Amino acid sequence: MQLLLLGANHRTADISERELLSFTAESAATTLANLLREAGVIEALLISTCNRVEFYTVTEDTRSAEDAIRRVIRDSKGRDVLSDKLGQYRLCGREAVRHLCRVASGLDSMMLGEKQILGQVKEAVSLARHAGSIGPRLERITSAAARAAKRVHEETGIGAGAVSVASAAVALAVKVVGDLTDRRVLVLGAGETGRLVAKHFTKRSPAALVIASRSLSRAEAAAGEFRCRAISLTDADRVLREVDVVVSATSASEYLISADTVRRLMSARENRPLIIIDIAVPRDVDPGAGRLENVFLHDIDALQSFVEKSRDRRRREIPRAESIIDEETDRLMTWFRELSAVPVIRQLREHFERIREHEVAKSLKHFPSGERRQVENLTRSLINKLLHSPTTRLKAIESGGEADMQRITAVRDLFGLDEAACGRDGSDDEE
Repeated sequence: MQLLLLGANHRTADISERELLSFTAESAATTLANLLREAGVIEALLISTCNRVEFYTVTEDTRSAEDAIRRVIRDSKGRDVLSDKLGQYRLCGREAVRHLCRVASGLDSMMLGEKQILGQVKEAVSLARHAGSIGPRLERITSAAARAAKRVHEETGIGAGAVSVASAAVALAVKVVGDLTDRRVLVLGAGETGRLVAKHFTKRSPAALVIASRSLSRAEAAAGEFRCRAISLTDADRVLREVDVVVSATSASEYLISADTVRRLMSARENRPLIIIDIAVPRDVDPGAGRLENVFLHDIDALQSFVEKSRDRRRREIPRAESIIDEETDRLMTWFRELSAVPVIRQLREHFERIREHEVAKSLKHFPSGERRQVENLTRSLINKLLHSPTTRLKAIESGGEADMQRITAVRDLFGLDEAACGRDGSDDEE
């Protein structure tokens, strides 16, 4: 079994390319279900955020799995948009595991050290579970990535003063218009990113803050949190005539604001300047709007320059963070190497021998040496007889098929072999 990663991110593809490849939750679930029907694909995970789209597959043949990924992309998008021209990357085995750990830890993010990406990875895992495409290997891999991320943020300063896309968007707005106390702001989107944007704007005390969402109740919930006004997206055009700054962060699959709409609004606004910061992928605002007079449109890629200054201190934490990721990656790869019958048989016997030695030493410390040897021989014989059948059945496992792996994993779990290897075999649990 091998792990294959095929993807593209903000380093390899610009926003116009990434938005072609992006998946909504619904389309991702369908794509995963289709991918699982392809020959050779045993497990699959799809991570689709504003800065990356990555396919992880467990497979017996990485070339077949790559072909399968391209087929489901063509089925979903009408063509293979994940190509060399777009700037794809392809990683296998340990390097794919290590990459996911870096992603979850925020080391591969546009905003170095951001914590929001871990939540997005967990959401992708939850979606894959719902689609039935994730199994024991990817469960273990994603758990290792989450553990690495937790350690990186607890044991290093990589997240100290880290900026998110949301805070960078607000910083850009402040740089363009200055003090916000006499400015009116509209946030399109009441999801996690939209709420973060509103939270950062609230700290700047704008003259007015409005949150818009397709779901008015969702907008009202966010507005209640930040004590501002809520509207439905259908009323956004009217509010756009009044505001000075717009930040858009929805999950819409097509433009919410067209260039023609902005042209009409600018006429109604008597051409007062309008700053639009579109951090959605796919984009919410037609790029053509940015060519209109007094319209200053910025997309998510434009935020890069606003985070460079704050990165220097966090960059110094990268070596320690990378070391943690290597530790967790090595730990996981060791676990995978031990997913064969021989190491499990050895660990199982060592586990029972430790318990036997402990109990004999505790119970027979006052026995004469001759009687103690007899008990030693008896208990060893008993352990051998008890383990004969499990050992025979484990030796019959070929180690490679899904059923074989599940059986080996079950043995490791039932007898706590992973815990025993860490010195927590529970030999003192029962007196």
